[in-house]
Order: sequence, then structure tokens, then C-alpha cells
Amino acid sequence: MALAEGLAENRRVQLVDYSEPARSGLAAAPTIELGTDGAGWRCGRRGRLDVIRLARGPADGALPPLPEADADTTVVVDPGWSTTSALLDSPRSLVDCSLVVVTRVTIPAIRQTEQVLAAVSGEAEVAAVGPARWPRLVEANCGPRLGEARSKGQVVPVPFCRRLQTTGLTGDRLPKPVAAAGRALAALVAPPAPPRHRRRAVRAGATR
Repeated sequence: MALAEGLAENRRVQLVDYSEPARSGLAAAPTIELGTDGAGWRCGRRGRLDVIRLARGPADGALPPLPEADADTTVVVDPGWSTTSALLDSPRSLVDCSLVVVTRVTIPAIRQTEQVLAAVSGEAEVAAVGPARWPRLVEANCGPRLGEARSKGQVVPVPFCRRLQTTGLTGDRLPKPVAAAGRALAALVAPPAPPRHRRRAVRAGATR
């Protein structure tokens, strides 16, 4: 949600949740519900963001394709673990996507993250939920792929929020620190285009 809202500040964005309805963390996130479509999706709105969730679990196990979107729409997919596993089994399906891996700042979590990063081709951004300064034991267990991502500035700390831990995602605004982390991720995933026709003033002999 934080990443999608960060991207939605300057573009049209769809947030698509592939989790089964009973497991979706976005059930209460839209501020406006728009009903279901014929492809099995439940649609809603949250500010400038389209929030789309599965309306029902697929009876045959086959997930519906992504909802149709305009060419200028950015689609953020929360695949859920079952879909993530399927994607990792066929990394070619991730070639045309920017990948963000969400982890916690614990030893088991970063070891799992290392396995995920090793299973995909190309680079990925990492959202690390927990303290910005990692405990020494966690750092000591950081693998080469995750260590490289940290050195390149591709790991964004996402702070814990006690309110969200209690209420989950609702129609309320995200806490400011969490929203700021989403904007930082958005800047990594889709860097803003440089401004056009901006002239840079230069004064001869000036130094700083």
C-alpha cells in the first residue's frame, strides 16, 4: 500500500491483491467500493489509487489474469505467497517487472530473503520492516545478494507501526513514517523523470 500510494502521487496506479479474500489485508483499505466485475475482481478506490482484490477464491486453482489497465497505468501486484512461489518457479515471468521483496529485520527473514533474491534474475528493491539500524547478529547473517542490495541503497527501512498492527489497513491515511518509506521505495522502483527545459544558472568564478 505504501509503495502504491507513493507511486500514485504522480501517475495513475492500480494496486492488485492476489491473496484469497479471507486472507487479504486490503479488505478495509478502500474508501469507496465499486463492486465486482465479470472476471472475479472486486474494485475499490482509495484517494487516487485503484484497489483491486479477488472477489472469490478460484475454484479450479487458476488465478484470473490482471485486470485491464490503460497503457499509462502502473500496476502494483501483491501476489500473496502462493502466487509468489509460482513466480519464483518461473523467473522469466518477472523479466518485465520491478520486484520489491518485503522482509523483516530478523535472522530467519533475511535468510529467506537471500533465497528469494538468488532465485530471481536481475536486481530487486527490499522493504525491510523493523529498525533502520540492523542488530549486529542480523547483519552477520546477511547473504551476498542482500548485502549488495544494502550497499547500493536498494534496501528501504519501513518502521513498525503499533496502530497498523492493531487495526490493519483501513480507509485512514497511512502513518507519516510508513508513507515516507513508500515514497522512498517508489523513487527506487520508478525514478521521477528529470524536469524539461530547466536552465541551470551559472556564474563565472563562483565556488561553493
